[in-house]
Amino acid sequence: MARLDEGARSPSRFGAPFVRTSSFIRKELAELIRQPRMLALLVIGPFTLLGLFGAGYSQSDLVLRALFVGPEGSVYEDVLATYEEDMGDFIEPMGFLESELVATKALYDGEVDVVVVFPDDPVETVLSGERALVRVLHDEIDPLQQTAIWVATKMAVAEVNANVLSAIASEAQDRLAPATEIVATLADLATEIDASDGDTARLGAAVEETGARLDELSVVVDGSSMLLDRLDTVTDDVTELDEARAAISDLRGQLPAGAGLTAADVDDIDTTALAADLRTFSDRYAELTTLDPAVLTRPFDSTTESILPVRVDQSDYFVPASLALLLQHLGVTFAALSLVRDRSTGLFELLRVSPLSPWEIVTGKCIAYLLMGGAVAAILLALSVVALGVPMAGAVVWLAVVVVGLVLASLALGMILSMVSGTESQAVQYAMLSLLAGLFFSGFVLSIDDLVAPVRVISFALPVTYGIRAFQDVMFRGLQPSWIDLGGLVGLAALYGTLAVMALRSKLRIT
Repeated sequence: MARLDEGARSPSRFGAPFVRTSSFIRKELAELIRQPRMLALLVIGPFTLLGLFGAGYSQSDLVLRALFVGPEGSVYEDVLATYEEDMGDFIEPMGFLESELVATKALYDGEVDVVVVFPDDPVETVLSGERALVRVLHDEIDPLQQTAIWVATKMAVAEVNANVLSAIASEAQDRLAPATEIVATLADLATEIDASDGDTARLGAAVEETGARLDELSVVVDGSSMLLDRLDTVTDDVTELDEARAAISDLRGQLPAGAGLTAADVDDIDTTALAADLRTFSDRYAELTTLDPAVLTRPFDSTTESILPVRVDQSDYFVPASLALLLQHLGVTFAALSLVRDRSTGLFELLRVSPLSPWEIVTGKCIAYLLMGGAVAAILLALSVVALGVPMAGAVVWLAVVVVGLVLASLALGMILSMVSGTESQAVQYAMLSLLAGLFFSGFVLSIDDLVAPVRVISFALPVTYGIRAFQDVMFRGLQPSWIDLGGLVGLAALYGTLAVMALRSKLRIT
């Protein structure tokens, strides 16, 4: 009877692994609960750092403090005064000096960001068929800031060049009458030609004035028509300009070529046809549309629009990546230290004679730390969204799926590191190496697309790489994680988990 009762109380063959696994879960959870300060630090520490980063980060525009160097009394000072407002998006002028040495000292002292050195004689350089070179000096060591300075410099110079061209075109067109005014003058000249009635001198003056006005109109129309033709656009305005150009050419063909009309030249003109054609032209193109000089020299402007469902600030952008990196480091560190600590305390000696299998040991530890990691992730994500205002465009359930996959893959990686670590200090060093690898190769700082193919393998061997992309897809794009990222986390968890079990079996000498 006693044997029957004992058999009834013993677990079944299928329930025994669950009971043995749950024992490790209880063991690990009990050890964690006995360290409340550590658990509090896991939540309060990262949240405090994220909060300080968000509050302290100043997202300023790309504006550089610039000191300008050029000959005293040169045209550069007038140019800077004229175009200071146009360069305001890129450059904050800090003064104009004649000495490059003094300006460079100010750069070394941190008083300015860049020193802009103008050429001494740009006219001679331009007349020789070359561009005048503007040198920009800086002492920035950050490659990203160096690129920013290069971009700001190019944009500022392009803006000045465009304004110079616009001024030249505007001045040229100011010397010409507006197109509509010239067309109206042609109608008056047609009347004058009719009224000359055999007066050769009067007719010659009217014809010469007509030729001059047609030349002016041709310049105005040609500039607008050529630009629109380069844009490869077919519109009513383009068609009208092309027709006007052809009509101007026909009218010009009715006039004698060259300067200084003779009486014979005037007698050869069919004044009746010319006057009629001028009236027809004036009636047809009374409202002729030409381009403004500013549009003629800078036909395009730009604006950017995000198609994301939420607005992502610079400080918000780093939150998903920081959380993913934290969860990987947490999982790797705890798993690595756990097995090393068990080996140093002599627990491995008991495990060698216990009925626990390596699968049950690894599974029990992973479930315990998964519960802890999931709780930490849930609290940090909730605080980030509620307290820090980080956008959350997607479904929370997908975040939970990503957290589970990321923590499991990280724990499995930590188990492998624990197998090659002889002491706790070695395990910590390996965990730190995985943290550094996550910083450099996961896309936390730079896109993994910028890495060459052989090195990119390291990125795909890190759980945080998939975690960052999946978090960003859910939180910022409102999408479900890519199946590639989910598959990557599952694949790493399975691969590293299997390797950890094999290594643990070897350590325990279980056959």
